[in-house]
Amino acid sequence: MAIAMKRYLSKFLATTILSTVLLSCGKVEPIQTPPIVLKQSTPTISIVPTVSPTAESLPTITPYPTTLADATAQAFDFVLCNNNAISWWDISPNGKWLAAPCIDENDTEESPLFISSMDNSQHWKIYYSDYIFSPYIEKIGLSLDQHDDVIPTYWSKDGRYLFATVGSRLDGCCWITGSRHVLLVRLNLETGEQAALLRTDYYSANVFSFIISDSDRYLLFTPPSYNLPYDFAVLDFQTWETQEIFLKVTGEAHMDYAKLSPKEDKVILLLFEYIPYDDYYLDSIVLIDLVSGRQDLLISDIKPEEELFPIQWIDNNHVLMSNINPVYYAGDKIERRWTLDINSGQLEERTP
Repeated sequence: MAIAMKRYLSKFLATTILSTVLLSCGKVEPIQTPPIVLKQSTPTISIVPTVSPTAESLPTITPYPTTLADATAQAFDFVLCNNNAISWWDISPNGKWLAAPCIDENDTEESPLFISSMDNSQHWKIYYSDYIFSPYIEKIGLSLDQHDDVIPTYWSKDGRYLFATVGSRLDGCCWITGSRHVLLVRLNLETGEQAALLRTDYYSANVFSFIISDSDRYLLFTPPSYNLPYDFAVLDFQTWETQEIFLKVTGEAHMDYAKLSPKEDKVILLLFEYIPYDDYYLDSIVLIDLVSGRQDLLISDIKPEEELFPIQWIDNNHVLMSNINPVYYAGDKIERRWTLDINSGQLEERTP
């Protein structure tokens, strides 16, 4: 989602393109409203930068960047974060918003996420420290690190919300490679209201994974705490009701691999089995009916060389499967594809 881009432009050009930029953003304490934590962002103070006159003529060829987004992000570097630390940013699909992590902001251990409208009229910040600290964290002496940066993860299709995450420091070292989060915040781009949808009670050991449905109505996630008994849950953003799912088949779920059906009433889920040396391997594929609660074991006892991963639903009864893992790099493996019939559990290989 994040788009890596160059950022070596003179500060002079960035300030001439932008009429206003951000100095700082105040923070307020989150309002505890279980299970969702809300926080009202404070709009930032804007200033008009001073451009010193120069006797040198400007080049006739327009140098990089050539877009308002490029110039906006470049201005963040030296005006907002004061340390030239912004190396990448993400632009909303509708082109109206830009989000950029401020790594090591103002030479501190905080790396908040800065969000600005492209017309520079609205600015928000999301701070990890607003959500993570607790008496337990303070008791065991844990502290923030500049690598605990807040990342823009998903823009809602209606253009109203940005979902941002903080990743575990253990990401990729001890479990399935892929997204392993310790905080999920939803930001209302128009009002600045922040809702902490998911957060762990211990910021690096407890982790969760999640997906958002294509309709943006549902959030599917694994438990953010070891103390929660369910295997995964579904949050309905329209009713704010949560449905907890208890699997009848043994295995560890990772929601990055889950695929919701076109009607969003069923989900195909991959379950991983632990084997020695802290490795996890795909063991089985199950189908969960979210309306009736029915659970069907489609494929079991999967060997490492026979791993299959859902790519997309073809229709309400068939799922496109691949031998290429969609979450992490598969090397030079040659792809093969199958059609999985969810009613019979039968696989039919597709011709290239």
